[in-house]
Amino acid sequence: MLYNLLLLQYAAHLLADFNLQPQRWCNIKERKIISKEHLYHAIVVFVCSWAFSLTVSFCWMALLISVAHFGLDVAKSYAFQKKQLKKYLFLIDQILHLGIIAVAVVFFCWVNSFSCTKTLLFDSSTKLCFFILAIISCTRPSNIFIKKIMEFNAIISINQGTNALIKAGRIIGTLERLLTFILIAFNQFTTVGFIIAAKSVLRFRDVDTAKTEYLLIGSLLSFSIAIFFGIGFNMLT
Repeated sequence: MLYNLLLLQYAAHLLADFNLQPQRWCNIKERKIISKEHLYHAIVVFVCSWAFSLTVSFCWMALLISVAHFGLDVAKSYAFQKKQLKKYLFLIDQILHLGIIAVAVVFFCWVNSFSCTKTLLFDSSTKLCFFILAIISCTRPSNIFIKKIMEFNAIISINQGTNALIKAGRIIGTLERLLTFILIAFNQFTTVGFIIAAKSVLRFRDVDTAKTEYLLIGSLLSFSIAIFFGIGFNMLT
């Protein structure tokens, strides 16, 4: 139960913190130490956490997770305003969120180890829970993760083009990660090689070295994430 619940709670966190959080909320939270957007986001966190627990009794733990999430977001906004550890805020914030979720899950399972009733969680396999986590991770969370790595290492995009092209690149990255993960999950490694080769051919005639290197780094990170989850899925029994 513990591993299944932990995987699903991490999936809920990624869904709430990335996929279901509009960029407008993030922008406002950077400008204001506390705002209604902080509260809206905490509510989304609560709903996702409770829904992904697959058990009614997790309600109070989901509430605690959302309250802790709210507090960390306010602290992050404060640090951002004061320009403290700005370069490391994203990493620190995510580590703390994941750490709090892990503690909450362990505590919940410990308290309910002798008294909890059977829930849908017991009928779920660990591979299914990991599959859900991987699918969510390969979407918007990976896009933001790759962007943060680029910013952290001062890798600046050269001649990215219009916003439409940038959005198209994100969609392509998401699709290639999802496809690569699913293919590896079903042991279709040869097909993955064709996808990587096909993408390389499309960029072969690009004479802009800086742009090519930028795209290459992004592609390698993108495929690495999908391969990591694919291998992890296959290692589960």
